[in-house]
Amino acid sequence: MKFFKIICINTFILLFFISCNQQKNCGSDFNIFIEKFKKESTFQKQHIDFPMMEYYSDEDFPMDILERMTTEDSYSFIDIENNIPKELRNKDLYDIHINQDTIYYQKIGKQNSINITYKFRCTQKTYRLIEIEDLTD
Repeated sequence: MKFFKIICINTFILLFFISCNQQKNCGSDFNIFIEKFKKESTFQKQHIDFPMMEYYSDEDFPMDILERMTTEDSYSFIDIENNIPKELRNKDLYDIHINQDTIYYQKIGKQNSINITYKFRCTQKTYRLIEIEDLTD
């Protein structure tokens, strides 16, 4: 019985380190991944978990959050660089925050209403987009 407990504990520790190592391998190249994801439509489509949820503010009632499901059939290229109104595209007007632990790619406005979050998950040693939340007014 004691031998069985030791094997179980060692197996748990081994699996824990393997999963941590996989997350680090995936997270170490996020900047390279996101640059390719922003530019190449085929690559982008291959790295989205369909169906994907999108949350966005209602134009008439900004406090209301609407949602839609994007399927592979309804997918169109997500232009992360230019998905905000033209007058706000100046990069001095927003900051991009990348939080590697939770894999959020965020555009947060400076003195404007830009607030877009792309949520990625690390699976099979690569990133996959799983959700978009656009709370821009």
